[in-house]
Amino acid sequence: MKVLPRTEFGNPILRAKAKAVPLKSLETPELKNLIREMIFTMRKTGGVGLAAPQIGRSLRLAVMGMHPTKYRPYLEKRDLIVIVNPRIIEYSKSTKNDWEGCLSFAPKYIGAVIPRPSSITVEYHTEKGEKVVEKASGLWARIFQHEIDHLNGIGYMDRIKDPKMFMTVNEFRKRNLKK
Repeated sequence: MKVLPRTEFGNPILRAKAKAVPLKSLETPELKNLIREMIFTMRKTGGVGLAAPQIGRSLRLAVMGMHPTKYRPYLEKRDLIVIVNPRIIEYSKSTKNDWEGCLSFAPKYIGAVIPRPSSITVEYHTEKGEKVVEKASGLWARIFQHEIDHLNGIGYMDRIKDPKMFMTVNEFRKRNLKK
């Protein structure tokens, strides 16, 4: 399996609302293979999420998974999930500022501090077509929001409140390693 080429920031597909995935198409070999390739790409590139528009496909589909890393050793492990046609149905009133980055800025990685609701309730379908309603908080909620933003044509840079907090990966790592 190969790492899929990622759609880089500036490509119009990242600014368009992605098309709904017909649930019947989840049974097709083409979509099953696309999901496998997206998972492989996310893992090989060190991401915690990857949305279909980031690999040039206008589909409301994303993969997510979380585990401790060198730069965030405190992360709890969350098993990989596939989210199809997700939508956020409730946001908390409380928000939190935290670092985000995006695989669509590859090969140069740029991070920023982004304010987001601390917790959400999200509805989505799995790769088997099962409907799920999930409450998420912390970084897991942030990943959901980031990936769903991609599906709605919104980039994390659209949510930056302080442009001084937009930086390269090297600076991002220096600041995170100090914590």
